[in-house]
Amino acid sequence: MTQTIEVSARTVDDAVEKGLAELGVSQTEVQIEVLEEGDSGGLFGFGRKDAIVRISVSESTEVVETAQAKQAVNDKEQTQTVDPEVNLAEQEEIEQSAVKFVATVMQSLSIHGKMSSYFDEEGTLHLNIIGDNVGAAIGRRGETLDALQYLTILAVNKDREEYTRVSLDIGGYRERRIKNMAQNARRSADRVLRTGKRYTLKPMSPAERRQVHIALQDYEGVKTYSEGKEPERCVVIAPEKE
Repeated sequence: MTQTIEVSARTVDDAVEKGLAELGVSQTEVQIEVLEEGDSGGLFGFGRKDAIVRISVSESTEVVETAQAKQAVNDKEQTQTVDPEVNLAEQEEIEQSAVKFVATVMQSLSIHGKMSSYFDEEGTLHLNIIGDNVGAAIGRRGETLDALQYLTILAVNKDREEYTRVSLDIGGYRERRIKNMAQNARRSADRVLRTGKRYTLKPMSPAERRQVHIALQDYEGVKTYSEGKEPERCVVIAPEKE
């Protein structure tokens, strides 16, 4: 059985260090998944976002429980006993709030189309907009789309204790982008396996880098990490035994 925690901090390294201290283990004893690499602030000058990592450790590993770890377990147990109808009502309220916010923004940009929304099994709210002339809401390399998604996340989670993830896509841009990035990441990983040398991808946004890490997290023989400073921070694909 595996114990898993999610930790946030200013940077990925800080979050990992914080999580290891909470579990009382070393980095060699855990599996680390980068959920959010964090952002120092992007389009329109909005504030930075903390990095978030998920750290998993096997029960066979000796773990020193802290008060925080015990509290996390208690919180999880309490969440599991919540009435499903209450959760459903909360999701409907969150969904309506998000749809209303995005629709208002689209109208201010004179963009008209159809919007669909749903919650996936992990509790992430997905919003998809299809329409004509939606380029203004996507922007160069999806920068405007990312900013709109961030604004929607702020609007949805305002005054709420439970954090809800939101994924906003317009004109299928994000879906195509993720698919292309995953294909490119796998091709680059094959190249690393053939040559035995690490390969650095071009600079990407934090959200794009996260998709590359996810695409290759189970790819045998390679590992991924980020290096450099924003906005030139890149994903590096390297042999696992580099």
